[in-house]
Amino acid sequence: MAACKGSSRASGFTLLEVMVALALLAIVMAGAIKITSSNISNLWYLENKTIAASVASNHAVELQLGNQAPEHLDGWDDMAGRRWHWLAQRGSSGFNGIWQYQIDVFLQDDKAPYFSLTRWVAQKP
Repeated sequence: MAACKGSSRASGFTLLEVMVALALLAIVMAGAIKITSSNISNLWYLENKTIAASVASNHAVELQLGNQAPEHLDGWDDMAGRRWHWLAQRGSSGFNGIWQYQIDVFLQDDKAPYFSLTRWVAQKP
């Protein structure tokens, strides 16, 4: 019988190669989880900012359509399952016949506004 020429070594991966591959996979997966977590928190922030902008715009329109020009207004709105506190303060615009309103919108229990809007409203006669 003729002997087979070549290596008698079985083909496959060594334990060291498998361990290196698993370590690389773990590093990649940890990075992917961190990126996903960061994207979720950014999405939450952007969603809140968009909702706060809608709340501010709604109250700016109410000020423009209303017959009064109060110096200070505030209140609460429920939108998208969250409670929002809004604060509108009147200031001088520097132009005759025009008031400047600063509208700040806060998420419930937050100290800093999520959105601030400046709107100019014509003074009512």
